Amino acid sequence: MCDFIKPTLKLANQQTPVIIDTMKTSNLVATHSKEFINESNNFKTCGESGYLNCFISKDASKKLDFLLLVIETLQINAMDSLFLKANNIGLSDEFTSRVQFWKIRCSNPLRKSHTFSSLSFEQIDSLVELISSMAENLYPLIRQLLSSKESKTLNQERWILFSSRLKSLISERMNLKRSYIISLLNDDKHEFFRELLVILSLSCGKGGACRLKASLYHQS
Repeated sequence: MCDFIKPTLKLANQQTPVIIDTMKTSNLVATHSKEFINESNNFKTCGESGYLNCFISKDASKKLDFLLLVIETLQINAMDSLFLKANNIGLSDEFTSRVQFWKIRCSNPLRKSHTFSSLSFEQIDSLVELISSMAENLYPLIRQLLSSKESKTLNQERWILFSSRLKSLISERMNLKRSYIISLLNDDKHEFFRELLVILSLSCGKGGACRLKASLYHQS
């Protein structure tokens, strides 16, 4: 199991309010971080003061790329929506260009076309902003998949569709020679997929971007 997913393991089977309350009390989230509203008036981001004694997790690029894969799974024509959202919230041109965006995502070492590059602080902040904004739009679908109140049959049907689509994208994009990728494709319990959905649900709403960003850093 990837290191970046371990903190959410115990949260995956909790009700959404319990998950959010747990994350709100996490010491990873800066309590004195500044927030500002950008031109879109829909996104708030944390200031840098809360991360002065932290460093980026080595799994950050993998985490962000897998979260984007889940977004692609949940929404038809997700890439067009991602580029439109990036433009609407004022991100740089590299987030509205298919080629440049592909290069950014290829920083994930599990990809077939890994570029051996690393994400800059600015790229991480932009990806956090983009993922948080998209997750808020997709929250009703995320909640349905995580809900324990749905009928078991309906929930299973949704998970079959979701997991088959996500596994198809993983097979298409990731290096199938990596044992970790093989284990994901052979996992019928979908624990990793559920944990990714939990992270997306925590990235929604006020403070969501701060929670996502905090999960990408370690305290020194």
